[in-house]
Amino acid sequence: MSGASPSRPSDAGLAGERTTLAWTRLGLALLGIPAGVLAYAAGRSLLAFAAAVVAMVLGLGVLVGSLRRQRADPDHIAEGTLAPVANMIVITGACVVMLTISGAALVVL
Repeated sequence: MSGASPSRPSDAGLAGERTTLAWTRLGLALLGIPAGVLAYAAGRSLLAFAAAVVAMVLGLGVLVGSLRRQRADPDHIAEGTLAPVANMIVITGACVVMLTISGAALVVL
């Protein structure tokens, strides 16, 4: 036994990769869910349709932001030092609000 403790976890760097992949999956989901709502809302509710379009644009923003982040910071991802980005969280929240409005409009109207 060497007595020296490891300075890094055994999967050093993989947490950053998993996080960026999770953002990519979220961006894809935030494109797919509004697409389904758009297909259902067409001709039923203008408010639901408009909110789903806004949600789709916001979802595209999350996906593009995630992909740009993966390409811009590969060294930080590998080192596990990639800083969180608040604007991606805000955009995701706005997308969820738009999907909620869209769903509520489909149910109520």
